[in-house]
Amino acid sequence: MSSSRRAPRLALALSLACGLAAHAPPSRADDGAPASRPDDGEPPRAESRADTEDLARDKEGYTQLFATAFFGDGLRFNNPYRLATPLGDSAESVSRTAMYVDVGFAMSLFGRALGLQHGPVFRMTAAVEGVGQVVVTPGYQLYRRYARFAAWGRVGLPMPLTPEVTWGGELAAGGAWFFLGGVGVAGELVGDVFYGAGTRERAVPAYPVLSAQLGLVFAYEVLP
Repeated sequence: MSSSRRAPRLALALSLACGLAAHAPPSRADDGAPASRPDDGEPPRAESRADTEDLARDKEGYTQLFATAFFGDGLRFNNPYRLATPLGDSAESVSRTAMYVDVGFAMSLFGRALGLQHGPVFRMTAAVEGVGQVVVTPGYQLYRRYARFAAWGRVGLPMPLTPEVTWGGELAAGGAWFFLGGVGVAGELVGDVFYGAGTRERAVPAYPVLSAQLGLVFAYEVLP
């Protein structure tokens, strides 16, 4: 075959080879190994609703509101006035206080939503038997929630308004079991010291009171 006939065929073969080389994928050192993908292992876990809510609770601006309603009774020490039920031989001995109702409102404004929270609290107590008495108690509360359970402690400044105005100090500890998300059965143990009207023996006597109360707590979360 003459060289004049082979020239067009060589040119056609070269052009086809160049076209195939241009469209071929680039060679890699690991072409023989299967390609690894980020999701070859365990598939990523879908974010649950609980995880989303927990993240929202940890953001700034989280607030929790509380309302409480209790019914209680207690023991009064060293009070010679208006004894409901003396438990000793003299007026100065231990006596039972009047039964009472206690309603309150609290706010958790500071701290971590999934940790310790704290904020102001306000309580109002009224006797339901014997001599009428109303006590208001502004204070401060520490609160911690554990799933369906919660615990708190608070300090307050109780101020009886009737039958006479006086003041005192209060420490309380309580807990609750939430049978619904924001509704729980609660109990508190409350210790008070009131400063009352003077007697012949003391100008400003102190009257300790120890009370126990049971009721309900209602919690409402304000998410950011």
